[in-house]
Amino acid sequence: MDFLSDQEPQPAGSTLGAADAATANQFVTFTCGQRLFGIEIMSVREIRKWSQTTPMPSQPYGACGVLDIRGSIVEIYDLAAMLGAHSAEEEASKVILVVSLGDRDVGVIADTVSDIIFAKPEDLRPAPNGKGRGESSVAKLVKSGDQLIAVLDLDVLFPSYTSH
Repeated sequence: MDFLSDQEPQPAGSTLGAADAATANQFVTFTCGQRLFGIEIMSVREIRKWSQTTPMPSQPYGACGVLDIRGSIVEIYDLAAMLGAHSAEEEASKVILVVSLGDRDVGVIADTVSDIIFAKPEDLRPAPNGKGRGESSVAKLVKSGDQLIAVLDLDVLFPSYTSH
């Protein structure tokens, strides 16, 4: 499955065309550490099967190595470790979601990709405030059926990739 696109995400508050409006509230959902999460679909560049990474010295917390993806070196992060979860899945059954952060791509390891969902505006909920714990890694919640899916804030999880 490949999500490569020539279109850039629109800034907040901009007018969306019909095609952009269709992706505005779409999320790729996945499991990580037996929890369900989502990422905005426009951030996901591709979903890859598990590949062994090359460990590098002095990597940031959660980084487990790098991969050569079509000639670009992409840092791969263990999302379960970053979120304080424990993955029970075998390495070979995991997937890597390659996400775009500004002008760079980063890979995040997930247990499984679940679905692509479209959320109606009434299905979106604000993330809990999290007073006293710093910025939350959850941007918002999406109600899907009887469950709430935490949509991750990639800018908070990877601040060194998004701040220049």
